[in-house]
Amino acid sequence: MQQHVYKKWLPPIENRLSDIHGWLEDMHAAKDFAAALHLMLESDNDDPVVIDALSTATLVRYSRCFTTGARERLRIEQLETAEPNDIDLHERLRGVRDWHVAHPVNRQEVHAVYLIFDPSPDATTGALGISSLSVADLALSPPEVAATERLCEKWIAWLTPKLVSENQKLIPLAQRLTRAEILALPSDEPSPEPNIHARRRQRSAK
Repeated sequence: MQQHVYKKWLPPIENRLSDIHGWLEDMHAAKDFAAALHLMLESDNDDPVVIDALSTATLVRYSRCFTTGARERLRIEQLETAEPNDIDLHERLRGVRDWHVAHPVNRQEVHAVYLIFDPSPDATTGALGISSLSVADLALSPPEVAATERLCEKWIAWLTPKLVSENQKLIPLAQRLTRAEILALPSDEPSPEPNIHARRRQRSAK
């Protein structure tokens, strides 16, 4: 079977092909995580650890499309098919990710210290020990999970033709390249920044 070779190309015109591809990857992942979570919640063998993991994964992968970084930032206003309940759900998902998953800075979480003592009327002892409590319920409710699947499907349906359009815009330019010009292009794989503390790049939405 003939193998194809991929060459890294910097198109001579502005395009959003890579950004759209990244958004679709995240939306497909969020939808798949939500679908797996939906099945888990409907089963008798629900594992709280797996439920928490799938909820977190769904929230994070969905929210990646709407945060600043190396690619353009999506906005819920761009989704023409979004209904008021979709916008409410979007804000809910973003809120849970921002205030629960990414940062423990909200009043919905419970963090407290307790003293343990003997409540018997004839007891004379003071504190017998100390106990602490830290609770953060990050799991999505079943209706939210089902609605998230549908919202991801709307985003996928909106993004897919845009990916096709960007491809069609670039194909004529690619076809003008000679074989020699193509052979001269680099074939190395993209290399992510290994330093996790590297300064983030922000691209403004259009």
